[in-house]
Amino acid sequence: MARETAELRAQLPRFIIDVLDGQCAASGECRTKLVADILGEWANQRHREAILIIRVAGNNPTESDK
Repeated sequence: MARETAELRAQLPRFIIDVLDGQCAASGECRTKLVADILGEWANQRHREAILIIRVAGNNPTESDK
């Protein structure tokens, strides 16, 4: 199965771009892969947190909890 992708464009502070580009120059990694890795790690962490919240709190609040 082919991996689905989507384009992401953003205007970012110059400092962030400079640090990303510096890391890319140091590691030889391309900017797209670096940003995808950073965002992928962030998304995985948020996903884990959401799963834990649902496991602990449940996904069907009682009427008094709404």
